[in-house]
Amino acid sequence: MADELVLGIDLGTTYSAVAISTVDGVEVVRNRLGELTTPSVVHFASADTAVVGAAAQDSLDPDNTVALIKRRMGTEFELLFHGVRHTPESVSALILRSLVDDAIARCGPHRRVRAVITVPAYFGIREREATLQAARLAGIDVLEVLSEPAAAALHYATQAESGAALVYDLGGGTFDTTVLRVAADEVHVVATDGDSRLGGADWNERIAEHLAAAFAREFPAADPDDEVFRQQLQDVTEQVKRQLSAVTSRKVALRCGDDVASFDIDRATLDSLGADLVDRTLRIVDRVLAAAAQKGVARIDEVLLVGGTTKVPAIRAALQAHLDLVPKIVDPDLAVVSGAALRAHRLASSTGPARTAAAVVPRSFGVLVEDSHDESLRSFVEHLVHRNDPLPATATARFATILDRQRSVRIQVLEQSGEVPSAEVEHNRRVLDGEFAGLPPLPAGAVIEVTLRVSADGLLAVTAREPLSGAALDLEAYVDGVVDGPATEQLAETIAGLTVRC
Repeated sequence: MADELVLGIDLGTTYSAVAISTVDGVEVVRNRLGELTTPSVVHFASADTAVVGAAAQDSLDPDNTVALIKRRMGTEFELLFHGVRHTPESVSALILRSLVDDAIARCGPHRRVRAVITVPAYFGIREREATLQAARLAGIDVLEVLSEPAAAALHYATQAESGAALVYDLGGGTFDTTVLRVAADEVHVVATDGDSRLGGADWNERIAEHLAAAFAREFPAADPDDEVFRQQLQDVTEQVKRQLSAVTSRKVALRCGDDVASFDIDRATLDSLGADLVDRTLRIVDRVLAAAAQKGVARIDEVLLVGGTTKVPAIRAALQAHLDLVPKIVDPDLAVVSGAALRAHRLASSTGPARTAAAVVPRSFGVLVEDSHDESLRSFVEHLVHRNDPLPATATARFATILDRQRSVRIQVLEQSGEVPSAEVEHNRRVLDGEFAGLPPLPAGAVIEVTLRVSADGLLAVTAREPLSGAALDLEAYVDGVVDGPATEQLAETIAGLTVRC
């Protein structure tokens, strides 16, 4: 048995992939069905058997099948299949296990599996921590959690000229857009923005609604909730979206019970159904370009399209008209996993390429402040680490106690949740919550120093310090929306007892 298997993994919303670095370059590993990508769908056939991939996608048992789980990462979302509890982390772990099994089938057994796993650039601390939890449950030693645009850029940099590039990454469930400086041996992220709930699945939903409405007009008495009909719609919508990227129209046949009808759908209809979704991406593009301009990048040399949904012609046309640049398609389905494999090889060996992928903070982080000025109490968030600061990032701020003889301080760290940073508490979400206890009896106004550190892969650490006594604490904080220690142990037992097949 070989010692170590080093992988690049694209854990996608709708499709996932795994790749290895070989002497001939990057090889995207085909799954056991011979396909380069695997649907990110899990069907729980029984309490001890899970099916991952195409067979799960084709299942006619929606109550025991889960898709788009990536959109739930970092949330407290409990699932129950055959009486067994699951979470977004455990479902994602099963997808990861299936990808690792595919790699082992290609490379042979190994004592240790190490991987770079990609996430959307706009993923916050909750989602990144949940991804790490999923990897641990799958038995993977994570080398790095790498942003998808940075991974795609690493792949692109193998053939790129120096300059500034905008990566427009529209996948199955998430959208990121990133401005990069690309040099001969380096990729530097200048600014990033995105929407973790916008992707090809939204186009699919629009197509399904359109076809269901057309069928209902033809057969008003048909049951729109018929499970076979809903599965048929799910299957056909992805096909329609892909086919209308190559042809201008196609005919769709649908059956619900004894009712059968055919409908024509053309590219113009698809463009109309998704027009507002495209506009949403362009508004985000404008935001990231404005942020890049503030950091000295006023002109974009190239626009790179990543993610399967960028094959929709209306998206390319809209970007070209909006930016006056012809977008380039760079292996939209496989650029991310290929870049992840390059990065994994570099991190795992001293002989890897010198190319790096410097990233930025995806969302602003701050401390919840209770301001007692003028005998009134006001809560707000003071951001210390700001969106698009270079990673790794560190910032320290001094706060004051508000009570005499205060022996502890509750420190809550919040992360920007809205489109732009805001001091309003409701525009942020709590990600860490810890208690700095055991302090000497402090007078009101005593100084507490809080340091936030965001690592190169976007993970957060917090230290509190009281200067007079020298007391300091690396907070034992929990991340909201991510399973805790005891729950993780229970999920690990559940995962270990499951047979996973494709």
